[in-house]
Amino acid sequence: MVTLYVSGLSALKPGTYLAPPSQPLPATLGGVTVAVNNDYAPLLAVIVPAIPASKVQVNFQVPSSADASLLYEYFGAGPSYSGYISVTDGINKAVTNMTGNVSQWGGFFSDADGYAIAIHRSDSTPVTQQSPAHPGESIVVYADGFFLTWPSSPIAVPVPPLASFEANYLRRAKAGDLYLQAYIGPPNNCAPNPGPCAGSAPSTPPLKINSAGLVEGSIGVEEINFAIPSSQAPGSWALFFNDCMETTGIPGSCGG
Repeated sequence: MVTLYVSGLSALKPGTYLAPPSQPLPATLGGVTVAVNNDYAPLLAVIVPAIPASKVQVNFQVPSSADASLLYEYFGAGPSYSGYISVTDGINKAVTNMTGNVSQWGGFFSDADGYAIAIHRSDSTPVTQQSPAHPGESIVVYADGFFLTWPSSPIAVPVPPLASFEANYLRRAKAGDLYLQAYIGPPNNCAPNPGPCAGSAPSTPPLKINSAGLVEGSIGVEEINFAIPSSQAPGSWALFFNDCMETTGIPGSCGG
């Protein structure tokens, strides 16, 4: 799932345009069409502000063919992948380039204060500062773009109910490692660049992941059900997901 803010689209009527909930996501919504490497992207919402100079917000799902159509290049120091996203209102077009390993990054959904959106597995109530997670319990967090699933994520339609989606073990040994770590705020955090977090403390051992897959009835939303260690100390902790085999105990050190 992607949210894009676009300028230069002047041929649009102000308003909030939402995809019909009972139909497949359209390729054109509110006069806007998005292509990722020449492949049309399903659109969820388009918000056109009343002020012409403001940016148009476009929410869309990346088509499954996007990775296959990336341009492979070699710059001497190593390979790179590049592509582009184009947005048009039928008259004007905005284009942004994508460089680097564009399929590498995912992210947790979070609230306005930066806390991960999570629920207590036992009763599906939100995890908040007033109702925190406790040592030994299982909670569920929500993310996007962390791992492949098999069957693959449906495009333009919600994940069907009663479907069993497990992390794709054919691509790698496991979906990834999840860590809780003492929070290191900017400018010493490691996002968005790969590599060890500067000044980060040794993390906890990888958390026990009970299950990982796609959320039924959603479009492109992943969930990770994991257990809080019984020895976890109180406080606010940073949550890291690595999509590769971790060996150093420092999240991000293997480029995931």
